Amino acid sequence: MHPPIYLRPWWNLGCAAICAMSLGACATSGAPGAGPQSGPVVKYEMDPIRIDASKGPGGMQIDAYDAPELFEQAGVALSDKRFEAAAKLYSKLLKGFPDSAYARPSLYNLGLADIGSKNWAEAIDAFKGLIDRYPTHADAKDALFQLGACYAEQANWPASAEVFARILERTDLSADDRIEALARRGFAQFNLGDLDTAEKTFRAVLTYRKKIENEERLATDFYLAFSQYHLAQISHQRFQAVELRLPEAQMDKDLDQKASLLLQAQRSYIETIKYGNPAWASAAGFQVGSLYEELYDAFMRAPVPPELRGEARQVYQEELHKKIRVLLEKSMRWQRENLLMIERLGVNTDWAEKSKLAYAKLLKLLEPKLPGAPGDVPEPAAAPQKSPAAVPPPTPSAPPHRGEAPDRTRPVDSDAAGRQVL
Repeated sequence: MHPPIYLRPWWNLGCAAICAMSLGACATSGAPGAGPQSGPVVKYEMDPIRIDASKGPGGMQIDAYDAPELFEQAGVALSDKRFEAAAKLYSKLLKGFPDSAYARPSLYNLGLADIGSKNWAEAIDAFKGLIDRYPTHADAKDALFQLGACYAEQANWPASAEVFARILERTDLSADDRIEALARRGFAQFNLGDLDTAEKTFRAVLTYRKKIENEERLATDFYLAFSQYHLAQISHQRFQAVELRLPEAQMDKDLDQKASLLLQAQRSYIETIKYGNPAWASAAGFQVGSLYEELYDAFMRAPVPPELRGEARQVYQEELHKKIRVLLEKSMRWQRENLLMIERLGVNTDWAEKSKLAYAKLLKLLEPKLPGAPGDVPEPAAAPQKSPAAVPPPTPSAPPHRGEAPDRTRPVDSDAAGRQVL
C-alpha cells in the first residue's frame, strides 16, 4: 500500500477543465489566458483531494476522492437506511479529512448511522467526539441528547442520568429541550430504582410546564405525557409492593394502603390519557385495567385464616371470589375501552396487542360456568403480576412523527455544503 497523497492546489487561470470536474464551484474574474497587463493573477482554492494507491490483482489501483464527494455519498446511504455503508463513508471522510468543514456534521451523522445499526458503543464514541471537539457549537447540544439516549439503550442508567443532568446546566435550552432532559433524567432514575428522586424529577417537568405555559408554546406533548405516565408507574409499583397480611387488623391496614395507591395510580394514568398522545394514552389505558386484575390476584393470594380448613376453606374462597368478581369486570371494561380508544386514534401500538390478550383472558374467566364445573373460581396468579415495564421513549434510530418524540435524528447541515443531507 502506498502512502496517501494529499493535494491542496491553488490553480492559476486556465484551470477551467479541472474546475468542471470538481464538486466545488469556481468563480472567475478576468478572461482566461489574459496576460499580466489584464490585472492581478486570480487564484482558485479547491477542496483537498486524497489519492490512495494500492496494488491489486489487476495491478495498481487508484482511489481519488474529496470530502464533499464522500459527504454526499454517505448522505445518500443514510437517507436510504444503508447504515453500515453510511458509517464506512463517514469514517473514511473523518480519517482522510479530519480538519475539513465536513468533519463536524460527519461525526453527528456517523452517530446516527451507528444508531440505525444499533451499534450503541460506536454511536457513543461519535457523539462524544463531536462534543469534545465542538463543545460550544449548537450541534453539541443535540449530540448530548443523542448520547444520553444511547446510554439508555445500553441500560447504562447512571451514565444516562449524568448526561441529562449535564444538559440541564446549559443556558441554550428551549422549553422543549428542558422538558425532554428532565423527563429522560427521571426515566434513568426510575430505572435505577430511585423512585422518590424520579418522582421529584417527573413532577418538576409538570411544574415547569405550568410555569411557562403562557410564555412559550411546546412543539410536542410527548414528554409531558411520558412524565405523567411514569408518575403513575411509580404509584403502581408502590401498590404492587403492598402485601395483604394476617391478622385481620393488619390486613385491614394493608388493604386501605393498597386501595389508596390503586386510586392514586389510576388518577395519574387517567391524567396521562387526557394528553391525547397515542403512545402513552394506550399504555395508560392498559395499565388501569391491570390495576384491578392485580388487586383481584392480591385478594386471592391473601392468607386464609388458619382456623378455616377443608370444606370451610373452599367455601371461603368461593364466597371471596363472588365478592371481588367486580374487580375482574372493571378490568375487562377498561381493556375494552382501551381497545376502542386505540381504534379511534387509528394507531398501532404494542399496548393494543396487550389489551387484546388481557380482554380475551378476562372474558374467558368471567364467562358463565355450569354449577360445579371446574374453574368456577379463577386461580390467582402464583406471584404478583408486575405491570409491564415502562416503554422507553422512541430511540433516535427512527424519525418520529408529529405528536411523538422530538426529532433530533435529521442529519445536520454542513457549513461547507450549505445543505442538509436528507
